[in-house]
Amino acid sequence: MSAPSHADFVARIRAYLGEHLPPDMAARGRRDVHPSREDMLGITAILSRAGWSVPHWPEAHGGPGWSGMQRYLFEEELMLAGAPPNNIQGVSLVGPVIYTFGTQAQQARYLAPIREGREFWAQGFSEPGSGSDLASLRTRAVREGEGADAVYVVNGQKIWTSQAFMADMLFCLVRTDTQAKAQLGISFLLIPMRSPGVRVRPIQSIDEGESLCEVFLDDVRVPARNLVGEEGRGWDYAKFLLGNERVTTADVPRNKRYLAALKAMAKNAPSPSRHGVCLYDEPVFRQRMARLEIDLIALESAAVGTIELDDHSPLTPSALKIHGTELMQGLLELQVESLGAHGAAFFPHESRAEAGERWLPGPGDAPDAPGVLAEYLFRRAATIYGGSTEIQKNIIAKLLFGGRQAVASPVSEDQAQMQQSAERFAALWRETSWRDFEKGDADLARRRWLRLADTGFLGLGIDETMGGQGGSLDDLAVVMAALGRGGVAEPLGSCCVSAAHLLATAEWPSQRRREALGRLVSGEQVFAFAHLEVGDGGAPGARSVATRAAAMRDGFVLDGAKCAVMGGAMAEFFIVPARSITGAADAAAPVALFLVPAGASGVKAHPYRSVDGQVVADLSFERVELASDALIASGDAAALRIDEAILRATAMACAQAVGTMETLFGSTLDYLQTRRQFGAPLASFQALQHRVAEMYGELALSRAMLRRAVAALESREPAMPSRERIVSAGKSRIGRAAFFVRSQSVQLHGGIGMTQECEIGRLFKRLHAFEIEWGNGHHHAARFAEMGDD
Repeated sequence: MSAPSHADFVARIRAYLGEHLPPDMAARGRRDVHPSREDMLGITAILSRAGWSVPHWPEAHGGPGWSGMQRYLFEEELMLAGAPPNNIQGVSLVGPVIYTFGTQAQQARYLAPIREGREFWAQGFSEPGSGSDLASLRTRAVREGEGADAVYVVNGQKIWTSQAFMADMLFCLVRTDTQAKAQLGISFLLIPMRSPGVRVRPIQSIDEGESLCEVFLDDVRVPARNLVGEEGRGWDYAKFLLGNERVTTADVPRNKRYLAALKAMAKNAPSPSRHGVCLYDEPVFRQRMARLEIDLIALESAAVGTIELDDHSPLTPSALKIHGTELMQGLLELQVESLGAHGAAFFPHESRAEAGERWLPGPGDAPDAPGVLAEYLFRRAATIYGGSTEIQKNIIAKLLFGGRQAVASPVSEDQAQMQQSAERFAALWRETSWRDFEKGDADLARRRWLRLADTGFLGLGIDETMGGQGGSLDDLAVVMAALGRGGVAEPLGSCCVSAAHLLATAEWPSQRRREALGRLVSGEQVFAFAHLEVGDGGAPGARSVATRAAAMRDGFVLDGAKCAVMGGAMAEFFIVPARSITGAADAAAPVALFLVPAGASGVKAHPYRSVDGQVVADLSFERVELASDALIASGDAAALRIDEAILRATAMACAQAVGTMETLFGSTLDYLQTRRQFGAPLASFQALQHRVAEMYGELALSRAMLRRAVAALESREPAMPSRERIVSAGKSRIGRAAFFVRSQSVQLHGGIGMTQECEIGRLFKRLHAFEIEWGNGHHHAARFAEMGDD
């Protein structure tokens, strides 16, 4: 996501790494599951010479003074260059604790060796039998003596202490007060690993490597000056530290590297089901890769969003940690699968050359293949370390039920006013009886549409010189989300967003365009975009058009059919894509756009309603005669405008869906806190808390994907596939999230959620319709995969 303003910064980082990162170190960085002490300290020393070894530290302590986005881009460049990881326990974890809470003497003693790659640190938090429950720790530190000679005598045991066997120092949580409440009796102590009484036992993990350790502390005498901050405040310092760790363990750059390796491996691997086809081109595998890549885009969008929004919400680190680590495991699983029969071959710490004759080159061979299985096995711990996924869900649920919310995207003063106006309209809309919708009455739908037109929203995004309200797609997305929160089910995509764009770009004199748009904005006439055909499986786009328009001397004759035209039952005009035929029927003929009166001879509408109450129609055109001025667009411009209209409508449908999910999520949160069962509120049951945490995570990723999709459209980049790819990723990912959120909302409401009078059921149906409109998730995932890499 490198913006043009960051191009020089990225180029400078790449140039330095190209000159100073040793190729053998980069090769080990890409391959080694368990990096060496020398490489981890070595990369820190290399970066230190440029002043970049501690990018997130303040300048007063040696940091480079970069912005959050610069730090993000720097980490990505390191990962893509193959740089080994640094000693994260020193650089990212204990360093910030020391410069934030430590004494000047501690800062002088410890910060420079960390920054310059001269001292290696390990983290002593977890204990046998405690796992992530840090408050239950039993390692004891008893203070002896006073003044400069005072020491803490430490006894206890730590486990899962990464790389402790190569560490110089251990930052450790110890219990200094056994009488105080569990969290209040904990202190934060810095322990030299060469102290008498410290013993380390490496633990072999399931990848058969050693990085995890058990540390035994027997009468270890630690100078009292090594206490960080105040005695009994260790719990607070640990929470501060773990917040940094969980953002780091979202691991977006690492996941990008895993994805790139997966694609390279899949292109070299044979498909097990299609002879002569590589695995990359095998449809099922390609779809699975696309799904993970879409998840990565969503995760990156969320991570970047926290930087851009300066989001310090404690909800964010836990949500990013859950999704980042689960994505990591999914990518590695597909890497192993791409090895085929060699997927069980175990050469954990060898390059292909080192593996020698044991590794047989073949169609599925890849340079880094020998370490793939070991990496897959080792990263199974990703959802455990740094606080397991279950612990993260507990944290999210506790914060949500305590009233904490994530930082919302900022809106301008004008957008805030539009949002409030949309919410007022939505509140009135919610009061409408379902009986008005279940009739599928076009006259009632028309009256509702006129009420919507009175708000002025139909003119949003249309230039003021053309009779609209002006504004950007970002403005429109704010309004659509607000309408979505009210569950408004009107054909906004078909009769507003796409229709307005197609009329505004029509190949007509400006006066005629202005008049048509004026009628659309006022609600005087309804224009419905009739783009779907029975044979296209619900996949929108110019290339699937089969309806034909034969050119005649004074116009055209239209033949064909369209289906599921949203708003079609109340429309006065249809905007119809058709193949412009000059001779015999030709499926390759160029697409053109026509404005077709609903009352024209040969036009037949078969009205019905959608599950969420919209009025819809299937259309048939039988020798419909059109004047020459019915042509809106022709040639290449027509196809581009059709696809652009669909992109805009798809993105705005996503905005509406995110708003609807927000209402479902909020209602579910409230219901669980007020509904009691077995003498306790439903919110007290952990299984339900975890469901809510999962709903929150899906909503957070959806909000991020929406921001990314709207930004892509607003950029007006000439590279159309990039914009299409992002919007398809958004529709696919938000569609998945919408399915989960709506299903869980009904489930957690129980029987009441299944009743027609309960709003939850109506919103469930609204999101079901969203999944179908503008192409379902399968279509967009397939489109995303088909467009390939940008």
